[in-house]
Amino acid sequence: MRPSSGTSVLWNLRPSDAGRQIVMFPFLGGFGASFNRLVRELSGDWDVWTANPPGHGPSVRPPVSRLGALVDCYLESLQDVLRPDAVFFGHSMGGVVAYHVLRSMEGRPAFDGRRPTDLVLSASRAPRHVPAAGFATLPEQDLLRHLQGFGAIPDEVVRDRSLVELFLPAFRADYQVLEDAQRLPPVAVDVRTRLVLGGRDPQTPDGTAEEWQEYLASPLRTEVLEEEGHMFVLTAVEPLDLILADVRAGSRPALEGVR
Repeated sequence: MRPSSGTSVLWNLRPSDAGRQIVMFPFLGGFGASFNRLVRELSGDWDVWTANPPGHGPSVRPPVSRLGALVDCYLESLQDVLRPDAVFFGHSMGGVVAYHVLRSMEGRPAFDGRRPTDLVLSASRAPRHVPAAGFATLPEQDLLRHLQGFGAIPDEVVRDRSLVELFLPAFRADYQVLEDAQRLPPVAVDVRTRLVLGGRDPQTPDGTAEEWQEYLASPLRTEVLEEEGHMFVLTAVEPLDLILADVRAGSRPALEGVR
């Protein structure tokens, strides 16, 4: 891993000069290291970068609660490192953020010829359909119960007062970012897109693919991991590896066990 600091918003967790670049945007409350297992077990040659939102994990910067400010923060860092033909991968909230970063590259000369060619949306609702309104201001115990309900925060964190005080501001800021995203009208971006869903994920109901389509200029391809819930990015490494290998190769072979 290339050196990073508490102010870094992009971490190069698995450097490769020859591999295809992938930038991973984390789920609600997550940070750069949230993808450690997936990054470690990915097969093939990838140049892996992860987004580390301000105020999350080891970041010493204050949380960012406005979508526009968060997108600008990522664009500022990406203009120094983004390579042609990159892949954006976002899980849950990360898919919404990845879409908006991609959308905001339009018309910016710094990204001419370097806009990502593939977008992978993992367990993600389309921005204006994300159930986010009001959660940022919930009383502490109500917000914790809500987050526990879909596996966004471990029980051991909830039991430790110091950890609650550390992590909860990041969750509140993230919900405010999602509320901003809800209010913006869809703009169709031109990028090859995969949508990966968990078959047992109540956060991504039937119709999620259709919701996303109005944000995309071309038809998206949907993969369903039938036995998975919402946080499959932490456990379903093998099927995700197959899907990402297919994206990396730019081909569309049948994927055993992925439907």
